[in-house]
Amino acid sequence: MGVIPYLGTMGRLTMRFASIRGIAAVVSLPLAALPACAAERFVAPAAPADSAPTYARTCNAYGESYFALPDSDMCLAIGGGAIGQLELRSLPRTPAGPPAGARLPFVIDSTEHPAALGGAFAVGLTVAARLPTDAGLVSAYVSAMAGYGGSANPDNWANLTRLDLAYITFAGWTAGRAQSAFDFYADAWNFTVLRGSNTRTELFSYAFAPTPGVTAIVSVENPHERRGEIGQAVNPLASVGYQGDGAPDIVGALRVESPLGQAQISAAAHQLRTRYAAPASVAPGQPDAATSSQWGFAAQGGLKVNLPSLSDADAMILQATYARGASAYVAGDSQSTFGDINHPGIASPRLTTAPGLAAYDYDCVVAAQPFGRCDRSSGYAIVAALKHFWSPEVSSSLFASVFGMSYPDAVKTGQSGVAGAGEYRESIVGGNLVWTPLKNLMIGGEISYALGQTETPSSPSGGAGEQWTTSTSWSGRVRVQQKF
Repeated sequence: MGVIPYLGTMGRLTMRFASIRGIAAVVSLPLAALPACAAERFVAPAAPADSAPTYARTCNAYGESYFALPDSDMCLAIGGGAIGQLELRSLPRTPAGPPAGARLPFVIDSTEHPAALGGAFAVGLTVAARLPTDAGLVSAYVSAMAGYGGSANPDNWANLTRLDLAYITFAGWTAGRAQSAFDFYADAWNFTVLRGSNTRTELFSYAFAPTPGVTAIVSVENPHERRGEIGQAVNPLASVGYQGDGAPDIVGALRVESPLGQAQISAAAHQLRTRYAAPASVAPGQPDAATSSQWGFAAQGGLKVNLPSLSDADAMILQATYARGASAYVAGDSQSTFGDINHPGIASPRLTTAPGLAAYDYDCVVAAQPFGRCDRSSGYAIVAALKHFWSPEVSSSLFASVFGMSYPDAVKTGQSGVAGAGEYRESIVGGNLVWTPLKNLMIGGEISYALGQTETPSSPSGGAGEQWTTSTSWSGRVRVQQKF
């Protein structure tokens, strides 16, 4: 897994309930390593006069925060944090009516939404364990959080309680819930969500260093965390979706580190096992249902350049991602974001929804012919970020992302009563200022602006041709975070 995604682990605190069955065994391992009567073992027994008390041993080799368990080789570090955020955000305005030449169905909402005030708060707990063995060092890490986040409606609060990370590493192997090996920047310096991959998922990976400064990673990851929507432009009575569990995502990454910075290339393969069902009246002479199987993929390149001429910790990051049939690798965070009110998230990622179009980025879309074929989408995301330290206590970041999704012409034009899949373009730009007056205490403010454009395809009978619906959104947020 990349180094950079961990820079914002506590700042990010991403929000999706983890699969308990998939990680229960991982969580239990560091706990099972504790003595059965741990409470009693912390009371130091009477020791001979010529022996040192066992509780005096330290674990400085792993860091100052680690301490040794009595009569054990295991070292633990227990930490956590508290975080609160207040956000003022303008809500996108829905167009007042359909464009000329458009067709039903349409959901028209002419309401002009005002700015909304919301926020969130949460507390977190982390436990890290290190156990040296004859075969090598065994490490484990668990983090959990509890809290609530508000939305545009102050009466609605979302429960943010979840198990965030839980994994074990040994001899290059990592098993459990961890940051995807595909990720590089992963929103390390910004509070709001940018496009590009940032996912925590169940995985089983192996990392090795063929030469000093070079790390290669091969990872098998949970495909459900990377599933976008399956669309259809055939008939309102037709239904589509993923068929079964499918194969896991196969991810590979190669990272190079040097005093100049870091560079990483990564790739992923994502299986699309889709189903399509429709009444016989929709497609006479065709079966009621059909399935198809194909593979989508994603590729990414990331570069971090250290800027010692500005300050020792200054750096710049550039990242570019392309995906075909795997929209989650470019659409952004696959978990809801802490404190980001009214942000649609991966389930509804578009800032703009043109009339008659679903607010999803599709992995693929089923067209009328041939029967059941699912045409893959294409998407890209470009991210840039710059971090500068004005002093050891004050830093600021500038960031931006450009994002787009497109679809084959066969699915841009829908049939009677259903809209085709329109293209989407989006740009986000912002900046923040962070002050750390005390160790582990962070106070920060951030402003961001987003511009989104959604294409409304022309109707089957002609009409006015393609139309574009534009919407803008801005937000300002203040975050206070204390680690311990």
